[in-house]
Amino acid sequence: MGILQKDRRGTKSAKAPIPVPSFWLERINAAPRNDTASSPQTGSSAAVVVSQLRDQLLLLATSDSDIVTWLDQNKYLKTIQSQLTALARHSQMEPSTLQFLRSVAVPMLIECFFLPQDTAIRRQILPIIKLLSTIDPSCVDGALQANLLAFIDAQGYYRELDTFSVVDRQLSVNYYSRQPLCVRAHALEVLAGVPQGLPVIQRFVSDILVYCANALQNALPDLRSPKLGQGSVELVALREDCTQVIRLVFLCLSKIIAQDSEKSGGILAIILASMRTPLPGHVEKTLSRLYLLCWDLVGCEHASLNSRQVAAMVLVLLIQGTGLPPAQCAIELAQRTLGIDVRSQQTVESAYLPQKEASESRQQSMDNAVSMVCVARAIVSLAPYDVALATLDVAVADKTLTVSKNLHEAVFTHIASVCGRSQLAPAVKVVVFESMATWLQETARMLDRCLVQTNTVGKELCVTAFELGQRILVLQRERIMGYLWSYWDDPLDAVQARVKAIFEAFLDIGLAMDKAITQDPEAPRSTAGSLEPSEFINDVLDLVLTMDWSRKVKYALLATLCMRIDVLDLLARQPDLLPSCLETLAQVNMAARASTLFDAILERSAGAIKEAEGEEEGLLLEDKYMDVWVAPVAQALCKDDETSRRMLAQHLLPELFATHPRIVGAILRALTADSQQQPQAASHEMASQGRAVVAEQRHSADACRQHALIIVLKTARSQDLLTFDQLATIDSGIVEMLSRAVYHPDWSVRADMLGLLCEARKLSSPLHEIEYDLLFKLLRVSSNAPSADFRQQQHGALTALATRLVTVATHAERIVSTGKPPVPSQKIRHREKAKREAAVAQGQREGKTEDQVLRELGILTRDEMVQQAQVTLSRVEQAVNQWLDLAVRGCLYPGAGFSKVAMGLRWLGILSAFFTP
Repeated sequence: MGILQKDRRGTKSAKAPIPVPSFWLERINAAPRNDTASSPQTGSSAAVVVSQLRDQLLLLATSDSDIVTWLDQNKYLKTIQSQLTALARHSQMEPSTLQFLRSVAVPMLIECFFLPQDTAIRRQILPIIKLLSTIDPSCVDGALQANLLAFIDAQGYYRELDTFSVVDRQLSVNYYSRQPLCVRAHALEVLAGVPQGLPVIQRFVSDILVYCANALQNALPDLRSPKLGQGSVELVALREDCTQVIRLVFLCLSKIIAQDSEKSGGILAIILASMRTPLPGHVEKTLSRLYLLCWDLVGCEHASLNSRQVAAMVLVLLIQGTGLPPAQCAIELAQRTLGIDVRSQQTVESAYLPQKEASESRQQSMDNAVSMVCVARAIVSLAPYDVALATLDVAVADKTLTVSKNLHEAVFTHIASVCGRSQLAPAVKVVVFESMATWLQETARMLDRCLVQTNTVGKELCVTAFELGQRILVLQRERIMGYLWSYWDDPLDAVQARVKAIFEAFLDIGLAMDKAITQDPEAPRSTAGSLEPSEFINDVLDLVLTMDWSRKVKYALLATLCMRIDVLDLLARQPDLLPSCLETLAQVNMAARASTLFDAILERSAGAIKEAEGEEEGLLLEDKYMDVWVAPVAQALCKDDETSRRMLAQHLLPELFATHPRIVGAILRALTADSQQQPQAASHEMASQGRAVVAEQRHSADACRQHALIIVLKTARSQDLLTFDQLATIDSGIVEMLSRAVYHPDWSVRADMLGLLCEARKLSSPLHEIEYDLLFKLLRVSSNAPSADFRQQQHGALTALATRLVTVATHAERIVSTGKPPVPSQKIRHREKAKREAAVAQGQREGKTEDQVLRELGILTRDEMVQQAQVTLSRVEQAVNQWLDLAVRGCLYPGAGFSKVAMGLRWLGILSAFFTP
């Protein structure tokens, strides 16, 4: 990489400055300058601000050169924003000030929003427009509407605008008209996102729709042209233009429908009401053009999937915007968008929809799988529940149980017909499965609202939703579960995520139906079949549990199920679930999958404990979860498989201890209990086996148990859940097992033991007397270690130990000299104070004094604290001297081997680096 290329790394492309029209300077010079000296005292400050504002606008108007950049213009605009903020604080302004704002500042700054082609620059102008609106809202509104009409080439239709709001023709021709379609469409979308711009957009929505229809009509023939190569610059630009233009159409129509809260007149009535001079047939013709152009865009294979999807949504909005009743609207959507022949007793005539769907583009879209998926997804996203669940009388010769009975079910049929196809393009496959997941998620929400929250909808809608849920679970179960087996391990990660969403939504549907059946056992059953409470979830659970543990999909499915059912019920149904899953941790390629299941079980159990009523009930429930975990984890740790133990320490134990901190003591007691029972079991085997074989097995089992104990203690200490003071209270055999672990034959286990003794979560934590004894015993027996890996790990652990000893000694020396403990952070002080106050209050309720409670918390008096610090200093000094003696006399004596000499020199290097004055 060359020097120039290296210098460019991490740099951003510079933004183009705002184009500066030449008449800006003329406009500023033509405005009269205020005389600040003659202004009264009440208005002098405003006059000064206006004078400063004029200077900044003058700098902005003269910034059209190669030297001035966007950064310079941005400084001017920031200064203008601060000046307008100061000006907005004045309740009354002089006429000259208002005249300057109306003639110079407002038009110029509004034009700054429409002139640039960078969206980020436009968004930085929005705060200035909001400030101007607080000063003179009518002027800002007039300037916005004038520039909007000039921006979309519609200013010639409106002659009644005020003279100061009319945009100069030079601005419209030389600047606005040269911007790309996508830039102009996105600018209007940004303008509609602010309160000052939305009313202007709604007022001139008919002109915007005409502009969008003309833009699409001009772009679509070129987009379908075979002359444009795939990936060419022209094709990419046309795709972006069509996407932004159709997004603007959808924004305008959605804002209109949101404005029509009573749903009485529809889109056409609202647009006509917003026009100043409604033209006969003008709006109807525009909406009709947009309807046909949307079918062209939906069926255009060269267009982007995003634009085709938005075009389908516009189609649905246009049909819903006719103002028809829900049942008739469902019929129109089924006939016009899905091509379903529905019997209807009344004929509907729309002002802008064609009486007969005979366009060639619509027929091509009906034959295209991607187009129909886009249409189906648009219906799912936009159709209200009363429209989606309205009953359809489908005209078919043979009515079977699979005939769609409503619009929502018909949409599923179209999406499912594409999901089952093979050889789909990767991008199309993602869209198809995302559409299926969207349909199932919307169905789950629909059932939850109609069946669980029955007071929000009518009874007829509840019955229809119940029948829909039953047909899905009975008739479509095999098809949807087939997606899981076929596509769960798809090469595309995006498809895997969608398939997981499908399974989660399918389970939510089953849970919603279970709640509905439980609430109303006498609910009507579907002709397709009936369901009993929890039947669906139980069937799915049985199906997943029968799968082999070697299948990766089983872990993800169980993890999803665990988040929706009771974990205790699951483990009661499958008692060997945890032991079987723990066995797979020995396989490195399956450990991450098993970890996903463990995390889900722990997360679900933590949520259940948090939702328990009362502290006692929560503790009882936690004890039940701990009983489930203790035995399988202890057995897995004691197996003669080091890989399994290390995988447990990496994937399970940290999350398990964080969720259930009290389980540490239970697991330690289980490990020591097995150690005590082992000699009794071995005595019975003596008669049938030789003493040597039994002794070897016994020694191997004890070694595995020692390693398991070290792993548990190390994980617990890393989370500050356990100290060596508490070991004796848990079980007296723990220290004895640790003493035997010093002589463990495996050097990697000795390295873990050394890490347990040397490392701590807090560097200021002093070492216990047991730690010192075990540490120097381990150093003494391992000084002649032949393993280079052990020597390397030992050097890192002893370096951490030296750092810890220095920190402990420094804190202890400070306590001895000052008589005060080190000052913790503010967060820790607040936490300790709250903990202390809560403990004192609880102790006083139990009849204890404050001194007794503080002593139970480990809070010492000043003399006791100084005495303890002196003991700590003495122990650190003894430890350093003992370490030095072991390094010199125990390793560097004449005739010592290479390993011992190398070890002693390393120890001396650490000691001299940390403890040399």
